[in-house]
Order: sequence, then C-alpha cells, then structure tokens
Amino acid sequence: MVRRNSSKARRMARELSEDDRITRLPDAVIHHIFSFIDTRSVVQSSLLSQSWKNTWKSHPHLNFEIGPSPDQVSGSKFPNFMQRFLSKRDDVTELSTIAFRSNSITLRLLKKIILYAMSHKTRKLKIEFSGDKLTRRGGFDSSLLRSRYLQHLSLNIDFGLKISPSLTWDFPALTTLTIKRVTFTLQLVNDDASNSVDLFSRFPNLKTLALDDCTLSDIDTFIIKSSELESLYLIGIYHSCEFVVSAPKLSLFTYNGIARFSLSAKDLNSLNTVNFQTIYNRSIEEHSMLLELMMKTFQQLYKAKSLTINLEALKLLSMFPELCERRNCPFTSLQSLTVVSGHWLPHSLTGFSGVFDYFSRSSPAIKIHIDLNPTILRFRY
Repeated sequence: MVRRNSSKARRMARELSEDDRITRLPDAVIHHIFSFIDTRSVVQSSLLSQSWKNTWKSHPHLNFEIGPSPDQVSGSKFPNFMQRFLSKRDDVTELSTIAFRSNSITLRLLKKIILYAMSHKTRKLKIEFSGDKLTRRGGFDSSLLRSRYLQHLSLNIDFGLKISPSLTWDFPALTTLTIKRVTFTLQLVNDDASNSVDLFSRFPNLKTLALDDCTLSDIDTFIIKSSELESLYLIGIYHSCEFVVSAPKLSLFTYNGIARFSLSAKDLNSLNTVNFQTIYNRSIEEHSMLLELMMKTFQQLYKAKSLTINLEALKLLSMFPELCERRNCPFTSLQSLTVVSGHWLPHSLTGFSGVFDYFSRSSPAIKIHIDLNPTILRFRY
C-alpha cells in the first residue's frame, strides 16, 4: 500500500512537471513578469522553481521599496539586504531599470544607488523619497550623475545638489528628466564667478524636462538650452531668478509659481501650448512691477495657440485696466484661452471683462473657456 501510494505520488509529480508551462517560459518572459513585482519578491520567487534558482541574479529590473508595511523590507534592514543583493547579482548583466521608493533614505545609500546605476548601463533610474517630513542632510556631488546610456531619470528627493557655474551634466541618451524637491546650491570658486548655471546643454536628445518644487539657492540665471526639448515644466518655483530658455522644438511650456518670474526666451518657433499659473501675495506697491514681469513673459511666449491661466493671473491683469487698453496682447495666434481657479474664487467674473477684451483684440476668433472647479490642478509630465 505504501509502495502504491509512493508510485502514484511520483507519477503525479512527473505529470505536474510536464504540465508546468510557467517554468518552461523563456527567460525574457519570466523577466517581464518579474518586472511587475519588487526585488525582494523576485528573490523569494526563486524558491518556486528549480529553473528560477538564479533568475533573479540576471533580472534587469530592480524595484526597491521601503515602507512601514510588514511585507516590505524595513528601512533599518534595507542597506544590508541591498548590499547582499548587489554583491551576489550577475555583475555583467546590464540593467534596464532601477526604481527606488522609500520613506527614509540616507545620503550614503543614495550615492550607492546612483553609482551602481551609472556603472551598469541603466536606461531608467527613478528615486523617490515618499516621506512627508523633510530629512535633508547635506548634499552629494552632482558629478556622480554621468552616463552614456541613461534615457530616463527621475529624482524626487529632499537632498541638495552642489553645482558650479562650469558644471554641465553629460547624458547624451537622456530623453526624460524629472527633478523634484531638490535643492540646487551654487558653489562659487571666487567672488567674480558668474551666478548662472547651464546644466542641460549636453543633453542632445532631451525631450521632456520637469523641475518641480525645487530650491534654487544663490542662482541668478538658470539656463535651459536644448535643441530637441519639446515639453518644459517649471512647477512650484518660489525663488526669484531669471530663466533663459532656448529650445526651437518646444511645443509645451508650463509654469506654476511666484509672480516674480523672469523669462528670457528665444527660438521658441514651435510653441503651441502655454500653461501659466502664478501666486502672489505682495504689497500693493509691487503689483505694477509684477504685472510688467508677467507681460514680459507673455511676450516671450507669443507664438502659443493655446493658453491656460489661473484667476490670480487674471486678477493681476484686471488691476491695471488702462494698461490692458493701451497695450496689444502679444498672443497674436491664440485660438483658445482657458481660465482655471486658483487659491480663491470670485463672486463674479464681470470685473474681468476688460481682460477678456485684451486677449480678444489680437485674436478675434479666440475661444474662451472658464473652468472654476476648485480641485487642485495636478500637472502630468
């Protein structure tokens, strides 16, 4: 009876093995399946099949996530786990993606991730600090960011980047760059050095650039020069400096920040869509100066066919009706004007009729849309 049961069990195991189509899938398919789970789970999955025993060592997608949940690697244990993982991984295999998300990250660990990505031909690197509490501790040398293979880079961290006027990042293959909550700190070699930075001129393939809630410390001029740039997002800009933009293929420009915004642009021959949202709480004496800055910005963006502005920008224009009557609107090709709500809602829009006339005089066929939905507008880039 025991032999019969043993023989039956062996036969069933053999049949299951023959029908196990998942373990016989090609490595490329297995890696694609593993790309949807975190790295710890990938390592654990190696126990499910003998043929998967070493698959994790050559897996090209690394997805690390640290959080308070019991099924995630704790922040205190993660450096050791990562050290063991990287030391046992097939060092010859190139990396497609490194995604790291944590509610706590040390500068040392951040450097390790970046250095490993830069030295293994990683094509996509995403680092996100998900905590609400700021834990900024110093900064790291931005010269670490250098790769001939990286195509997509996203940094959402609250660390500082130490830069100098002569520093230019070198990412010849990069197409998408998102930098969020990073402090750019300019370090001058001497007092005579220029307070301007030009970080992106050696990005010949850059198509999308987003600076979101970044701090620009001791920077007077921030240069963005790119021959292939198509979409530019300047979000949460609360520090006054001049942005110099040269991008002949730029079709989308988005700005959200303080009214004291200075833009000097050229070669914006392909500009189609502008989203301009401003915030101001200055004294009444400064309103005329802020309006002059905004009108100067509009003059730089005059080729836009679609313009979205918030109520704060509309209110600033309405405070000087004589100026709107005396000057021509620079948007001579404007086809659509959309007004969205900001931090306040007016009782009526009748006070803005002069502003609407200001835009309509240069573009008689313009279509005006009013969207006063109080929900916060989120920018997708």
